[in-house]
Amino acid sequence: MDKGLRLEEARKKFGKENVRKIFDIQIGDEMFSVYSIEGYEHQLGKANGCPDTWWLDYSTYNTTVDSDGTINESRIRELIPYIDKGVHRVCWGIDYQQYNSTKYKFSGWDIRNGGICKITANGKPVYKFHYRDLRGALAVASSKIDELIEHPFDFINPENEVGRKIWYYGLPATILLGYEPGEIRIKPDYSYMASDEWWKELERRQSRVTPKNRVYADDEKEEEERDKERFEETKDYGEINHGSAFYDGMINWFRNE
Repeated sequence: MDKGLRLEEARKKFGKENVRKIFDIQIGDEMFSVYSIEGYEHQLGKANGCPDTWWLDYSTYNTTVDSDGTINESRIRELIPYIDKGVHRVCWGIDYQQYNSTKYKFSGWDIRNGGICKITANGKPVYKFHYRDLRGALAVASSKIDELIEHPFDFINPENEVGRKIWYYGLPATILLGYEPGEIRIKPDYSYMASDEWWKELERRQSRVTPKNRVYADDEKEEEERDKERFEETKDYGEINHGSAFYDGMINWFRNE
């Protein structure tokens, strides 16, 4: 059997431009890269109807120390023929935890239940939601994973979305990461119009059209005033804490310029 090539050897033989990283997969608790190497073929791919130029670099390039003090030395291995059959391209995880809580209300204690479900991809948190019932939470989580895969936002690698150009209520903007997995913030793009114009137009587009002679109930007027205050606070802050990327009826993810 011919001796295989290591990654650097493949780059020298076939040229760096022909060695292209295409994705990472998780093996154990670590991530390893799969490369497409033009001109370097393996029979395993041809025999299984899979790309025959995909290779796994199963090398460890850094020395690590486990919590028990075990030292794992770096090890450079030969490239391994890679096929997708029998492999999880993404290793999904679902972590669900129920809880009880109390709240003192109207001179008495109120006991409530709840639950939180966290979805991970390759060990990394990508989305979470609240759900009281275990069976319902698992069903929703399964459906959410399908949505995560198909959604234009990259939930698995959200760092790639930072600075992405979008239309927000038809206005130019860019994406920032939110404060929880799967959440985003909106940063106005003032390359089309001045900041005051941008915010004024956003307020107009978010406002409901109402009759000029409408008489508001006291609670409706108070709510409208609170909305106005929140909008002004957001405007002063200069960006919008939008929340879940799934809530995107007002977002056009593809702003081509």
